[in-house]
Parts: sequence; structure tokens; C-alpha cells
Amino acid sequence: MKSFLKGISQVLFVIAGLLILVGGRAISEFTKTDRILSEFLGMGLAAVFFALGFAAKNAADDPNDEDSADQ
Repeated sequence: MKSFLKGISQVLFVIAGLLILVGGRAISEFTKTDRILSEFLGMGLAAVFFALGFAAKNAADDPNDEDSADQ
């Protein structure tokens, strides 16, 4: 489970990074909304994915985890 959570956290961090780089432009082009609004939406989505990645990383590194006691 630890390796799965670490992998998921890395994927979520990559998604957050891509949303920072191209998220606003992609949202603006696909939904035909105002560019400033789509930039804010892209940054918001990036923050959500970053928070999810951070939570997954912390869950994988939890020292009180039952899996680490078995090793």
C-alpha cells in the first residue's frame, strides 16, 4: 500500500504541475470562457491536486502505519 500511495502522490504532483503550466489555456480553449477566469480555475485545480498528492505522500510516510510494524 505504501508504494501505491507514493506512486499516486507522484502522479498527482505531475498533474498539478501540468495544470500550472497549461491549465488556464486549455480550460479557456475547450470551454470558450474568459482567459482570466480559466487561469484562476486552472490554479485552483492545481492546488487541489497538489493537496491530494501531499495527503497521499503523508499517508505513505506515516510512521504509525500497520504495514511498517510488520516489517
